[in-house]
Amino acid sequence: MSKLEACWIVLFNLFGNNPDSLSSGYQRKITRNLYPKLQVCKNVYTEAQKQNIDPLLAISVAYRETRFRNVESKKGAKGPMGVIPKYHCPKNKKQKCNYTKAGIHALIKYLEINEHELCPALAQYNRGNKGKCKKGRSEYHYAQDILKIYKLLLNHNYCSSEFEC
Repeated sequence: MSKLEACWIVLFNLFGNNPDSLSSGYQRKITRNLYPKLQVCKNVYTEAQKQNIDPLLAISVAYRETRFRNVESKKGAKGPMGVIPKYHCPKNKKQKCNYTKAGIHALIKYLEINEHELCPALAQYNRGNKGKCKKGRSEYHYAQDILKIYKLLLNHNYCSSEFEC
């Protein structure tokens, strides 16, 4: 699956299944920001490839974190991957942090810690070392949201290859 295909599939989900989401006002709001979101998604995809991690997983995280926006959360998470700079950026204050690169690196770190098991790795991406993949916990629901997006992309990739769905 190309980065453009993957990004379009995820962005298309912004319209959802709600009939109200098809209103012209909502469509204008979404399409006004579509190009910048597409660029952010493609950047996440490219950085994931550079760091040798599944780009579909990385864009699933970025979509869940920020819907492909370069924003700062109330808790100080920055960039499209929702990175907390004090944990994942260079300690040297003179060196600027690339939040996309830092987010991908953090994702790899948590995958390695959890022997590439997705749910616990994603839970820790969300809550740090305190993150647990247990029903009822907020980070469990966070991980499940990402896994749903990831499976959508994987299924589309599978369907668009040699098999029909």
